Amino acid sequence: MKLLTLLCFALLSWAGTGRATAEADEGATEKAPSADGEAKSSADSKSDQASKPDDEAPSGEAGGYRLPGGIHLGGMFDVAYERVDRSADFTSGQNAFRNYHHLLFLTRQGDDFPVGFSAEVLSQYFYELTMRLSGPGSRLRVVAHAGKILVPFGPDPLFHKSYGGLTGSDQRTLPVVWSSFGAGARFSYAIGGLSAADEIYAAQGFDLSAPDENLNMQRDLAAYDGARIALGNRLALSAGPFTLWYSAYWNQMRFGRLLVMQAVDLSLWRPALPALNRFALGAGFVRAHVSATEKYGQPGASFDEAGYYHFADYLWLRAYLTQGFYLQAMSGLATFGNRTGLTYDERQATASDGSHHSVTLVYEYASAQVILAYHWNFEKVDEIPNDFLRLMVIYAF
Repeated sequence: MKLLTLLCFALLSWAGTGRATAEADEGATEKAPSADGEAKSSADSKSDQASKPDDEAPSGEAGGYRLPGGIHLGGMFDVAYERVDRSADFTSGQNAFRNYHHLLFLTRQGDDFPVGFSAEVLSQYFYELTMRLSGPGSRLRVVAHAGKILVPFGPDPLFHKSYGGLTGSDQRTLPVVWSSFGAGARFSYAIGGLSAADEIYAAQGFDLSAPDENLNMQRDLAAYDGARIALGNRLALSAGPFTLWYSAYWNQMRFGRLLVMQAVDLSLWRPALPALNRFALGAGFVRAHVSATEKYGQPGASFDEAGYYHFADYLWLRAYLTQGFYLQAMSGLATFGNRTGLTYDERQATASDGSHHSVTLVYEYASAQVILAYHWNFEKVDEIPNDFLRLMVIYAF
């Protein structure tokens, strides 16, 4: 019964037509960034014009207000009703009221400000100083930033990821909001319909609390015995409606363990073709390998028998039914502590491993969104009743 209901909703999601956007977060402002930092937005624009946020740092605001001194104020707030712990039984589950976004952003950036800042001030998810190293109007933009930075790993926008088919506070692979103390530099170049960007950074990384524990990337972003410095790089290439990201992350941990993580993400943003311009889709995966020794990958190193890996992927499709009303389907797999195979090791399976699927309806008006979503969670072993229905209202400015 559970699977039959899922298939029916999936078929409905593919049948919808309309304009599309390219962000997979079910409750976020729609933006489909290209490699050079441009973002196409239709959240509250009748003409669906492209808007270009500042390159210096991700601020997260949907529109916001300009204050004296070049300061920009933005925010996002929500309230959600949920029916959680559901099973195939229609009457199963229990009620819950929750809040996921209570964010206030302050930024001071732009071509008139060679030195600026960007911060989320309520929960202090990030706060960073930015410095433009290239001249105003230059095709090659170079920006340095330091502070508590949003780690540039995976696709834009950086605030939430969808690996495993779960987004935002629901996802279980990477930190819900991945920010760390560190510094980096961003290089971007655009000419015609082509653009490229490369970001390099060093930031506080993950560490293991004990030698025999599997890495939990939502728990172990901590300094158990002195901070571990991680190095990363993210390359983005954009041509027309396509944007491709490649992310790499290297993190030496305690007990001779080394984390090597890679991700590939691809988005297709409203191709200029009849009917197809009503759709957007995205796909990607991340693979995080934890080695048995620090010599992993070096010439002459022995096979990493005691190493393991985490894997997660996703695929989402969004279609507009009418102006401001869209339907989205998402699916993904997340597995942890695998020792063999490329994506899943059934011999190491636990209830943490599984596939996740959702269908979401969103209506947007001005700066508000009303979101109705149903999530199915299928564990590889020991199935538990953890499906849920969510009705959420968001206001972003």
